[in-house]
Amino acid sequence: MKKYTVLIYMLIYTSTKAQFTPVEMMIGDKYLHYQHSFHRKFNTTSKFGWTHIATIMRQYLIKPEKGGRPNEIMNQVYLTTQLSNKFMLLGGLFFTPATDMKISFAGQYLYRTKKLLLIVNPRFDMGEKFTYELFGLAEIRPAITNDLHLYSRFQFMTNHSTNGHNRSYQQLRLGLETKKVQLGLGTTLDQYGLALTSTSNTGIFIRKIL
Repeated sequence: MKKYTVLIYMLIYTSTKAQFTPVEMMIGDKYLHYQHSFHRKFNTTSKFGWTHIATIMRQYLIKPEKGGRPNEIMNQVYLTTQLSNKFMLLGGLFFTPATDMKISFAGQYLYRTKKLLLIVNPRFDMGEKFTYELFGLAEIRPAITNDLHLYSRFQFMTNHSTNGHNRSYQQLRLGLETKKVQLGLGTTLDQYGLALTSTSNTGIFIRKIL
């Protein structure tokens, strides 16, 4: 557990130097879940920059004979080109222990208002097995008072190869936000492999916009 704590600390420390960095941790009934996503321009006027995305799932039970699953870690790092306020191109590297390192390309559509955030992100990886993925996020933050917002988010990812389904998830979050800190209840539905083996993880999340 100590090495995961150190890794999370390093990721948070690095991400504090980036622009609009959501960092989230959820203590669930099946696993501890950490994720962040941040983007930084090379300078304030440049359309070029870089992005880092990370996810860590620390399972409480990892023995398959007892129904456990292995721990998971995912890292993505990209060079980015901002085509407009809503569209961005990304090219870089994608890593998980299951897939190893792969060259990855993606596009991103982003729409943002004070109350609403929408992201759609198609991606594909180059390698011995060609894989393609679709990521989406919808976030709603209506104001309750000047300093308090209702926070809700639906986030999904589905990944496939020429052989069929690899990995998918759907995340739901509902809570309150104040001073760029969000706290509430969350659940994640996970699907694995061709058989779409399903598990769930429900717990309390805390999220901070750095």
